[in-house]
Amino acid sequence: MISVILVTKDEEERIKACLESVKWADELIVFDNGSTDKTIEIAKKYTDNIVYSPGRIDYQEVRNRAMDKAKGDWVLYVDADERVLEPLKKELIEISQSSDKSAYALSRKNIIFGKEVNYGPYKKDWMIRFFKKDKFKTWVGKVHEYATFDGNLGYTKNSLLHLTHRDVDHFVLKTLNWSNIYAGLLLDSKHPKMSSWRFFRIIISESFEQGIKRGGFFAGTVGVIDSLLQIFSQLITYIKLWQLQQPKKIDQVYDDIDKKLIEDDFKYDED
Repeated sequence: MISVILVTKDEEERIKACLESVKWADELIVFDNGSTDKTIEIAKKYTDNIVYSPGRIDYQEVRNRAMDKAKGDWVLYVDADERVLEPLKKELIEISQSSDKSAYALSRKNIIFGKEVNYGPYKKDWMIRFFKKDKFKTWVGKVHEYATFDGNLGYTKNSLLHLTHRDVDHFVLKTLNWSNIYAGLLLDSKHPKMSSWRFFRIIISESFEQGIKRGGFFAGTVGVIDSLLQIFSQLITYIKLWQLQQPKKIDQVYDDIDKKLIEDDFKYDED
């Protein structure tokens, strides 16, 4: 028996095709993290097994709580922007019937801004997503979580299709969400105080990492755009860290300015 777990939040534009690609599963679980669009309405056409959890919880907790609901001997995790292609479906069914492995890594074919890419981090994009439930232990990590399990890891011959970076707005909104978590983790780890030179160092080092080392600057227009957006994402995280490191919240600074203006009859002392 195979259970498929789909974690969602506001995915009405892409969830139907994802659900169509996994409707062959013996059990389909949708764990929704607070959608306000038609995601759940669409999901109900495919399964009654829907968990609605609108509270802000970590990615690791979402995946762990979803695993607790699964009844299958094998459990597959997919995201709403991923599609289980027919060859992978057949392979996963065969694995569930005979494999002695405890978990499997699935490769992904990545579509970025409408074009399939195959450079740097996208060339061997392996994700450990298919687990024998009695060998699974737990997911770890608030973002970019990873799973722990007992036993040996296998690799599938066939791939998921990943429809990511659908447009710039989608990427930026995702960055704003993730950067809040990353910045909080950096603050908790006592990261050195951010200053002007640290920002320049981040821009230079991340440009080298994304554009040169990972090859984005040599992968055509889409590669350049993706590299620039990755640099932007990293920079936003550290700007948010700087904001968190301030002795007084910036909102409070503006409240104090308004309070002082009212008290002084709107006389403004620039000093």
